[in-house]
Amino acid sequence: MNVPFSKRIKLFLFLTLLVYPTSTSYSFLYIIPIEALEVTPNTTVELKDVVIVNYTLYIGTDIIDKQEGIVYVEDPDDPVPGEILGEFPDIRVPPNIGFLEGILGMRANETKTLEVLFSSGKAFNNFTDPLYGEDLFYQIRLKEILLDATILPFTIFNIPFLDFLIGIIVIVILIIIFFRVQRYTQSHNLFGLKPKCYICHQYAEGKCGNPACNTRYCKSCFREKGCLICQSNTLVSIKP
Repeated sequence: MNVPFSKRIKLFLFLTLLVYPTSTSYSFLYIIPIEALEVTPNTTVELKDVVIVNYTLYIGTDIIDKQEGIVYVEDPDDPVPGEILGEFPDIRVPPNIGFLEGILGMRANETKTLEVLFSSGKAFNNFTDPLYGEDLFYQIRLKEILLDATILPFTIFNIPFLDFLIGIIVIVILIIIFFRVQRYTQSHNLFGLKPKCYICHQYAEGKCGNPACNTRYCKSCFREKGCLICQSNTLVSIKP
């Protein structure tokens, strides 16, 4: 029974999609921008976390700044990743390395005092900054850890739609292999199948008598046209 070419394509694609894995982190059927650990009361701040911080900055006895906001716990000189920024548009980075190191290890609702000396090289070290050269004293309250994203380092395999593109490439390769094998079996006894006629693709009873050719034919096609490959007029029966 011959199945139309279009139906064979549809059937092959359907079966391929059935077995194609859709459970990966960035599957084209299930896309999430950020994967994270569940935050618990015992969760401590680590790099790449997103937290809500309230702090007061003193220089000497003077209050210089009071801030509260969402902070991405990473090097102040590094930009916030796009997927984090998309989730938290108002996010900020720590003001300096000393502040960053100070909030690492804190838990939600924990408070602490933090001194960042200019001589440590972890305060405001850019001479254009108004607080350049100053020793800093912070009172910090870590209000909440919004996202603990330390478990999943970013790799090429986390890129959205990458597995979809890989899947498409795999499907195309499988289709090519499928039809190459199908074409090969038209004139060869592949996998122990009965050989097929080179012309009509029905079962072949014989092969071209030219030893250098050996193309398979059914008796009716060979009787009408002979061997189309080498023009031989001799058909040799194939032993069952």
